[in-house]
Amino acid sequence: MRAAIWALLLRELQTRFGQYRLGYVWVLLEPLFTIGIMLFLFGTLMQRTILGMEYEIFLLNGILPFFMFRSGVTQALTAIQANKGLFSYRAVKPIDALIARNILEFLLKFTAYIAFSASFIWFGIEISFEAIPQLLSYWLLLFIFMFAVSLVFLVIVDFSKEVGRFLSPVFLVLYLLSGILYSIHIIPVEYREYLLYNPLIHIFELMRHAVAPNYALVSGISLSYFLIWMIITLFIGLLLYKRFERRMVKTK
Repeated sequence: MRAAIWALLLRELQTRFGQYRLGYVWVLLEPLFTIGIMLFLFGTLMQRTILGMEYEIFLLNGILPFFMFRSGVTQALTAIQANKGLFSYRAVKPIDALIARNILEFLLKFTAYIAFSASFIWFGIEISFEAIPQLLSYWLLLFIFMFAVSLVFLVIVDFSKEVGRFLSPVFLVLYLLSGILYSIHIIPVEYREYLLYNPLIHIFELMRHAVAPNYALVSGISLSYFLIWMIITLFIGLLLYKRFERRMVKTK
């Protein structure tokens, strides 16, 4: 399985970036443009409302993790179709293709995260290194959650290709409701509790607190809540995959 995932990972790299070298640059340009635009539009205003950390760091610890999650789940929609011919080999399974794509998204976005963090430090923006182990664990947990959600959609899209059409608006809504561009501190308490049903908010806020200890967490932010979502989704994904694996490898 390890050999199959490694081969599929190299294949994904060649397919996505082999002919277009600027693809690697886009990994940095996409979040750079987003962070730059948000800083230009809301930088001054948000800096007054976000206490305990710079707005650049706030955006970095929301935008890049969200981009990784979104890309990983989206890539699951075509994982089977793109690798259909390889499933005739018994060593290659649909879950291997999904894991390879998820690992690639993690490596690309986390590398970009390190690059941006180093750049911000170079320009004098303060980032705390006291909770680096916790930060890395949050990235790992988000990766597992991404894999779990991707696994669910891997199975669902094999039954209905139209599912992919609904993901774009769903991720747009998630983008607006996950506290990526604004701090949930500014949301009135009576409405904040509804936002906290979204598990992504919890992991993003914990990431921010890890790099800026002075950034206070609002009441209700819970790692346990995120873990419950992760475990249940992973269980459902693995259950669906086990049930329909033969259907997915069957040539249509």
